[in-house]
Amino acid sequence: MRKLANTAAGLCVVGAVSFALVPGDAVSQGATASELSTKHEANVHYPQLSPDGTEVAYEVNYPADKRTELWTAGFGGRSLSSDPMMLVPESMDAPSRYGGGKRITHMFGWAPTGSPRRFAYTVNNDQGQQQIYIDNWSGLISDSVNKEPTWDPTSPRFVFTSNRTGNGDLYLWDDGAELQLTFDEVHAELYPSWAPAGDKIAFVRAGKGESQVMVLDVNLFSSVPLVNFSGKDSTRPSFSPKGDKVAFMSNKGTDSVMKFGLWVVDAKPGATARNIGPNVRIPSKGSASWTPDGRGVIAVVDDPSKGDPIAIFPIDGGAPRIIETGTVNNRDPSLTVVDGQWRLVFTSQGAESKDEKTWYKLFSYDIPH
Repeated sequence: MRKLANTAAGLCVVGAVSFALVPGDAVSQGATASELSTKHEANVHYPQLSPDGTEVAYEVNYPADKRTELWTAGFGGRSLSSDPMMLVPESMDAPSRYGGGKRITHMFGWAPTGSPRRFAYTVNNDQGQQQIYIDNWSGLISDSVNKEPTWDPTSPRFVFTSNRTGNGDLYLWDDGAELQLTFDEVHAELYPSWAPAGDKIAFVRAGKGESQVMVLDVNLFSSVPLVNFSGKDSTRPSFSPKGDKVAFMSNKGTDSVMKFGLWVVDAKPGATARNIGPNVRIPSKGSASWTPDGRGVIAVVDDPSKGDPIAIFPIDGGAPRIIETGTVNNRDPSLTVVDGQWRLVFTSQGAESKDEKTWYKLFSYDIPH
């Protein structure tokens, strides 16, 4: 495995001592990322910190068994503060359908701090049916296929995708009530992401040969196109901290339908999208994280020769700033602010100096700013 190049043209490096842009041939020295010891003999994916930063949730995938599990653990910043615990649904309408070797738990979402229900996630049974389990709730959302619970950051309610009325519409779960938000019998609505104020949702409307980014006004039940690159896929939207911009990924301008760039657009119809990163890796689930100041978006650079580094892409189109984690083959970066710290969790196959790289493991890193 080739080492991560710190001298790559057009790339700047972020170390533990400074967040300022530095010349492309300079290296900021500082602490590398910390591996969080989970001891899973499998691949770790899609880590998410709780809103208060005291817990981390993540998926564990066993490729040979075609099985995925959800785990949580206490988190202290540089290490886990408790042993990981596997999440197993406690309230089931028909628990016998969920055998230990066949259960798939995934698509986890943390509720906002103070919510009586701390999280929700998707459960697949051995027949492939997908239901949503809600912490501290008596039953499952089990009408047809239901997935992707995504919590309103301002209220203990979440949006989810269900195919009960077609290919997949968005619904709102609010203390047991389920309200349909979109009404499209042709397309599938996927990857919902809330605006910080809890009044709008960005999502993907997927059809044959293309997908577009939409914005839904939750109060008016109206959806408008935000990005529609004809014949291309645009996906994984996320709102900026102020809610005035949306980041997303698209294969427009790439040489393959499987290659994606990072884009930003003002959160209003008719705005012109800007490509701020020509080649990035789509996360296994979820979307890209914004920096808390709203000036950059965090994603993995799709460049195996340089170790697929994590970078901050300035929304003004400047050079991406490489985060010097000391790891290679990085995936699924997610940023949460904890006591003023820009705390990043992600997965990787390990440090550059290691010869054997097998499973994707869990790491954390505090981004200097």
